[in-house]
Amino acid sequence: MSEIYDAIIIGGGHNGLTHAAYLARAGKKVLVLERRHIVGGAAVTEEIYPGFKYSACSYVVSLLRPEVIRELNLANFGLAIVPLDSTFTPLPEGNYLARWGDHDKTRREIMRHSPVDAEAYEQFGKLMHQLAMMVKPILATVPPDVTSLHPRELFKLLSLARHFRKSGGRLLYHMTKLMTMSSADFLSEWFETEVLKATMSASGIIGTFLGPRSPGTAYVLLHHYVGEIDATFRSWGWVRGGMGNVSQSIAASAQRHGAEIRTRAAVARVLVKSGKVAGGRALPFRSGICKRRDEH
Repeated sequence: MSEIYDAIIIGGGHNGLTHAAYLARAGKKVLVLERRHIVGGAAVTEEIYPGFKYSACSYVVSLLRPEVIRELNLANFGLAIVPLDSTFTPLPEGNYLARWGDHDKTRREIMRHSPVDAEAYEQFGKLMHQLAMMVKPILATVPPDVTSLHPRELFKLLSLARHFRKSGGRLLYHMTKLMTMSSADFLSEWFETEVLKATMSASGIIGTFLGPRSPGTAYVLLHHYVGEIDATFRSWGWVRGGMGNVSQSIAASAQRHGAEIRTRAAVARVLVKSGKVAGGRALPFRSGICKRRDEH
């Protein structure tokens, strides 16, 4: 069966689903093709053991932009986020390090291990907040095409340069260090306590397949200060029902606006005609239809 679509999205991960939702919301006829039996990519909830469901890959949410949640009306499609308030790092001798949503409580906890680090943690937090506010405005900006000489693209580049220049030399200096250093080396410039550095270094390697001494992982630390939930800056959360509910809510929003989602539909080839994409050819797998949430 051959149909005409305005857009065919290969891969039903949460990013592909978000594209589908916005395109469908704009009135386009959209098809999403997902190889697996379930949509979501890394943001999935699966029954690994009978009767027990897990967030199989991604496990916390924060960088899902508030404007996306609002514009796609994800709360009405089942998305509910519970704040992640604390972390706990056990030590071999029975001691531990806890960090809380309450900054003062965390500072007192760090002071048990090192008064010097407790003071440094205060200054570190202020700097990271400033860097996060420096980065936040460009998160939802379409990147300029640096190879184009079109006035529109040049204006975007100029605006970006002005934004960073306005931030000042001190923040640019620290941003350059974040972009190039490893999380372990960057944190060692601030703290002396191994348990604190180890705990925070872990935040620099999540999802990177790198080690804490790999260059560039310091920037990932900044993501933990950019996160936002319900207009609360620097907050992370658990999703009720697992991370799969992020993808399911986006899929339901896309379908409500008319997008079609097919699972078990691997794409073997993208068909190109006269230099333009003309369609796709799927492998002869049994295709499934992703049901809307209210059809389950």
